[in-house]
Amino acid sequence: MPPALHLELTGHRWDLGRAACDAWVSVDVASCTASILNLCMISVDRYLAITRPLTYGVRRTARRAWACIGAVWLLAALISVPPLLVLGNEHGTPEVPKCLVCQNLAYQLYATLGAFYIPLVVMLSMYWRIHTAAKKVVEAEHKARPGPRTRSLRVAVRERKASITLGIILSAFTVCWLPFFAFALVRPLGGTPLPELAHSFALWLGYANSALNPVIYVTFHHDFRRAFRDLLCLRCGRRSAGKRRSEGASMNGAAGALLCAVNNNHPSWA
Repeated sequence: MPPALHLELTGHRWDLGRAACDAWVSVDVASCTASILNLCMISVDRYLAITRPLTYGVRRTARRAWACIGAVWLLAALISVPPLLVLGNEHGTPEVPKCLVCQNLAYQLYATLGAFYIPLVVMLSMYWRIHTAAKKVVEAEHKARPGPRTRSLRVAVRERKASITLGIILSAFTVCWLPFFAFALVRPLGGTPLPELAHSFALWLGYANSALNPVIYVTFHHDFRRAFRDLLCLRCGRRSAGKRRSEGASMNGAAGALLCAVNNNHPSWA
C-alpha cells in the first residue's frame, strides 16, 4: 500500500526505479490474490463443515490447514511471477516513468480468472450450497425434536443471522473487487483510456476489502471473535475432540474452527 500511496501523491509518476516497481507489483499481486483465495478456501471449509459434520472435526488437522495455506500461496505465486520473470511490467518512458502490472491481454485473462472470477464462482456456489444445506439441517432438527415456541423462534433467528452474514460477506467481496478486475480486463483492450481517478478508486476499494473482512467475521461470528482474541493474547485454548466436532457441525463456527486449528501452533489463516 505505501508504494500505491506514493503513486497517488506523485500523480502516478514512478520515481523509485524499475527494480522497486517489479518487486512491488509482484508482492502486491501475490498478496491480493492470496487474500482472495483465502476467502475461497474458507468458503470450502464451511461447506465441508456443514455437509460433513461427522468427519470434519477428525479430518481438520493443522497439517491439512498448512497444506491449504501452501496451496494458496503457490497459486498466488503462479499468478504474480510471470510478469517478473517473463512478460515484464509497464515502466513507461524515461521522461514519464510509471509502474503498472503487465498489460498483455492473455496474461490479464489468466490472472483475473485465477485471482477473482473463478474464486468468485466457487464462493457463490459454496455459500449457496451452505445456505441450502443449513436450512435442511435446521428443518430436520426442528422436526425431530419439536419444542416450545421460544425454541422455534431461536432456531429461526439463528438461520436468519447465518443467511445475513453470508450475504454481507459475498456482497462486500464482490462490491470491493469487481470494479478493479473489470478495469483489469478493459485496460489491455486499448481504446479510450480509463480515467486515472477511476482506476485509483477501484484499487483502493479492493484494498478496503482486506480491512472489512476481519470486521465482518468478528462482528458476526462468535468463534472468530474468540479466535482473534486468543491470537492477540498469544494463546488459543485447546478444545476436546468432541467439542471441536460439535462446533464443526455449527454453520457459524465452521470458519472459526479452522482458524483455531491453525492458531493452535501456527500463524493466522486469513
